[in-house]
Amino acid sequence: MAEPSRGILDHAVAATPLAVLDFETTGLHAGGDRVVEVSVARVEPGGEPRLVLDTLIDPQRPVAATFIHGIRDDDVIDAPTFREIAGALIDALDGCVLAAYNAYFDMRFLDWEMRAAGVAERPPYLCLMYLRSLLGLGRRCSLDEACRVHRIEWSRAHASTAHTAAADALAAAGLWARYLPAMVDREIRTFGDLAAQRRYKFTESFIRPPLRAPALWPSADRPRLKPRGRAWAMPVDA
Repeated sequence: MAEPSRGILDHAVAATPLAVLDFETTGLHAGGDRVVEVSVARVEPGGEPRLVLDTLIDPQRPVAATFIHGIRDDDVIDAPTFREIAGALIDALDGCVLAAYNAYFDMRFLDWEMRAAGVAERPPYLCLMYLRSLLGLGRRCSLDEACRVHRIEWSRAHASTAHTAAADALAAAGLWARYLPAMVDREIRTFGDLAAQRRYKFTESFIRPPLRAPALWPSADRPRLKPRGRAWAMPVDA
């Protein structure tokens, strides 16, 4: 009988790259609602967050929830579909633990969209909102409040009232530098140590290994992307 996978349980937290994902969507229900924007900010061990993927997405349905993200139907004309950028997304997540501020929302959409694109594997992931309270850094709260408390600069380039995936991903990634010292203080060295602190749904994902891009999406072709407010472009940190 094969032994159960240890996934990332034995991986040192500080030595593992993190990929912070943010979606903007047409609504709250994955499947009926679809992703309209995706951004990924990677944090390599000892490094600063860098944006590696940023594009609008054609949701293949009318855009909605414009009052939240500011995206309209005209904005996604000629934008790629999720399937067309799935390989680029897997590449951005390659070898990483995935993180999102409200991971349970983003993971629902990631699960649905990736399955629709033909990919069943899922990465281990963290919820940065729940992790904040787990580490004793404060109560669960909105991303903007967490950034204010932890003095993370948050620039919304598109509009002062609209969420943009790139700004939100970079802001959430900035929190990681505040979390790492708190884990050291609590003698949390590995993801197994973190899982032992308190049981959350996201800690159950630690038995999975990180995604590996060549095995899941062998094509090296890069899709044309459509970052918000810019013409066709390659990934930001290609």
